[in-house]
Order: sequence, then C-alpha cells, then structure tokens
Amino acid sequence: MRPILRWFTVCLWLCGSSAVSIHGAPPSFLKLFGKRTVDADPAKDYVLTEVDGPWLIFATTFTGELAQTRARALVLELRSRYNLPAFVYHENFDFTGKLKQPNPTGRPLRYASAERFAAYAVLVGEFDSVNHPDIEKTLKLVKTMRPEVWSEVQPEDEAGAMKSIRRIQKELLGANAQSKKPAQVGPMYHAFVTRNPLLPETFTQAPEIDSFVHSLNRNVEHSLLECPGRYTVVVRSFEGLATTMIGGKVKDELTPSKDRLDASMATANRMVAALRKQGVEAYEFHDRTRSIVTIGSFDSLGGNGPTGFQYTPEIQRVMSEYAANEKVGRDPQGNYVRYVNNIDKIPFDVRPFPIAVPRVSKRSLYSGMLGER
Repeated sequence: MRPILRWFTVCLWLCGSSAVSIHGAPPSFLKLFGKRTVDADPAKDYVLTEVDGPWLIFATTFTGELAQTRARALVLELRSRYNLPAFVYHENFDFTGKLKQPNPTGRPLRYASAERFAAYAVLVGEFDSVNHPDIEKTLKLVKTMRPEVWSEVQPEDEAGAMKSIRRIQKELLGANAQSKKPAQVGPMYHAFVTRNPLLPETFTQAPEIDSFVHSLNRNVEHSLLECPGRYTVVVRSFEGLATTMIGGKVKDELTPSKDRLDASMATANRMVAALRKQGVEAYEFHDRTRSIVTIGSFDSLGGNGPTGFQYTPEIQRVMSEYAANEKVGRDPQGNYVRYVNNIDKIPFDVRPFPIAVPRVSKRSLYSGMLGER
C-alpha cells in the first residue's frame, strides 16, 4: 500500500487521531505568523501541494457523487467566512482486490466490503510545527464550527463505510443540539493535526532555530539561513557526539563533545569552501549536536509519480551526484584507482537527503530557555 494511501485510509476510517510524528525539528514556513487575508477565489481549486503546510488540520472527508463539489464548497467557505487557508486532497480507493498480508490458513485475504470509490479530504492551515501558537485555537474552531455546506450532507450521499460514519455523526450532533452546550461539537469534531501527505515519509525537517543556534550561524559566510529556497539537500553530516566503547560495543554519548563540535564546524566550513571554489551552491549549518553541509536551493520538493512520491529531477541529481559512491579515476601516474566520492578528501554521506531550509523568526529566537548555552 502506498504511503499516501495508508495516510488517507487512517484519516478516512478512524476519523480521530493524534498528530502524526516525524523526527526532527520543524521547518519554518510561518505563513500564519501574523494577520493576513486568506485568498478565496471561486475560480481556483485550492488543491493541496507539497509546499502547503507542512502541518495541517485534517477537517473531514467526503465520498460519493457530490464529494468533490462539497469539498470544494467547504474549502471556499473556510477561506471566505473564517479566513482559514484550506485545501482539497483527493485519493481513489480500491477494496476489490486481494490483500498481500500472509494468512495462516493459506487462503487469500479479501476486504470485507469489496468496492471502489473516490474520497476528497479537506485540510486546514499552514503550520510550521505541531507547536505553532495558533494550532490549538484553530483546531478548536474547526471542531466547533458549523459551515453551511453541512446542512446539505446526508448519510445516503456517501460511499462505503462513510454512510455509517455520517449516521453516527448526525445522531451525535442531534443529541448535542439538545444539550445545554451545543456549541462544543460541530460536524467536524473529529478533526486532528497531521502532516502534509504529499511529503515523503523520509522527509527530514529542518533544525529549529533559537537564539543560541542563531548565534552559532550568524557570522558564517555561506550560512544555510541565507539559502533563498524552501529546500536543500544534506550531503554531509558531522555529529558532535563523542563515541565510546561499552562492553565491546560502540555507544554514542548523550552529551556532545565540545572538541568534536568545534572540529565538525571547521570541517564543514572547509567542505563548503571547497565546493564553492568549484562553483557549487553549498551551505553550512551548525546546532548543539552537529554540523551539516547542504547543496542547492529548491522551491519544490517533488510530487506524486507512478510509484508514489518522487523528488524533482534537480534534487535527484544532487542526491545522486554527491553521494559517497565508489568511483573510478586515474592517479598521477595514470593508473586506474577506485575511490569514494569526496571533496578536498572529505567524503560525502552515503545517502544525501533533502530538508526544509530553516528560517529565523522572532518566535524561534525567543524559544531558547535561559541556561541552555
């Protein structure tokens, strides 16, 4: 099952979950930092892309013949009436085939309900982090609001199991309307926070910036903080954790070594200088535990392809060209030799990977606690 299909299936059938977690600190897309008027043009479709988010609120799912129309109507209403950035995400489901999971009986497993249908999800927000200051109040608003489009939604309009889900929702809303606090629950009370499903599962988010980390990068000549694009590719990571032997096994210490951090910063700086000398757009970034070297500045990460998410050709080229693959060349005497791909005798990482470029904001600069120096 494709990653996006798994994500959408969980959202569709469970309709209630905690935020999806992925390692790393969040990128800084801060589109909600400050007041602004959200675009609400009826001529636009507002289809979700990989640059939206990367964290959003999963509001609801529509299925059936009117699914696309209602999803689009809800998006426009959220934008025009509530001033919330909202997007439509589409996925086709096919539960008519056999499951690939092994069966102890030896018989092929099939879905309980064999059917095909299209589903349209509505996602809200453009949050840089699950800790964004606006995310909780926006989630509460989505859970309690009653958009006009819901007055037309009937369980019979839905496909598959969504019919049962809509009946349950209708019963709960009816019971709540007779209670003393009807405003506490709306038709999208199951809304929850999730990451953008168009981002690959291996997407590593950029380091979080606080005042101390900002000071480490302030006077760097080719700092990643100055990269103009949304994304870049990490081609080498230098860890500042000291390595020790315990019981015959290698174990990283939890406390970074100052000497290793200083050495990592110096080597990263040397690597960037060598790449820049060759005309390569390289950057460096330093935080409390490591230093990284990146190449490139990209506005798009990629998108859906025949086999799932695919990086843009430009990102794929950097990941391939600057990986620590074994190469064949000639030595000064003209003999063929094998060597690991490197720059200035510093090898690249085995598997380069893209990250979101970190950005400095007032909120992030004040996020560092006193004493964390």
